[in-house]
Amino acid sequence: MKKIFLILSIAISFVINAQAKNGGTTDGAFTTLMLSTTDVERYVETLKSNTAAFKATGATDAGVCITRSGNEYDGQMMVWSAFPSIQAALEGSLKYDPQKAPHSFARLRDAKYGVTWKPLKPFRLDPGYERVQRVVISGNKLQEFITAMTAFEEAVIDAGNDFFVGVFVPLGGGTHEAKTLMVRAITPDAASHGKIFDDYFDGNAPWASEWAALQAVGYEVISDNFEECEQTYSAN
Repeated sequence: MKKIFLILSIAISFVINAQAKNGGTTDGAFTTLMLSTTDVERYVETLKSNTAAFKATGATDAGVCITRSGNEYDGQMMVWSAFPSIQAALEGSLKYDPQKAPHSFARLRDAKYGVTWKPLKPFRLDPGYERVQRVVISGNKLQEFITAMTAFEEAVIDAGNDFFVGVFVPLGGGTHEAKTLMVRAITPDAASHGKIFDDYFDGNAPWASEWAALQAVGYEVISDNFEECEQTYSAN
């Protein structure tokens, strides 16, 4: 726990003055419910037609992310909710118990665990095709990591790509998320993401030096997935 608070204090002191070329902000927080479902499409449609849970928790926005590769189990996906603050996220989590969900939800999915997330660098809510990695990095390298990640992100944007990266610290994620940060690299669709990879491997990436500098910081990747995300609810 002390390590988490150290990470938060170091990161927040840095990102307050960060220049958000990606159009994002460090305001607010997110919650996620990790789950498996026997019918992804049907479950998503059920969420879209029944928004009572999101309204009850006070979420400003909500949606889903479906794991498309790197699955740890069949039907892997998550439901995410956005809140204006960590306080609102924690209070909201007490207003809905996923274990007491209506039968229309419960029969379609198996809830795994929930977690609250705080962005450590500017992030914009614009779901798409997302490479999601869990990484381990020592606290004394966190500011260097965020600086290098921001430089890499901006270089990819400057090369003409619709691309942005979020870095999040977990709060209350149990043993599943206790030692890692979550990094989400996002493009509008799979084609856009694939083009960025092709540019790099073909030697046509003007951001290659920024990528090398990021790798030189030193961090360990624990998991690596691709997710397809969409927004299904907005309070506005």
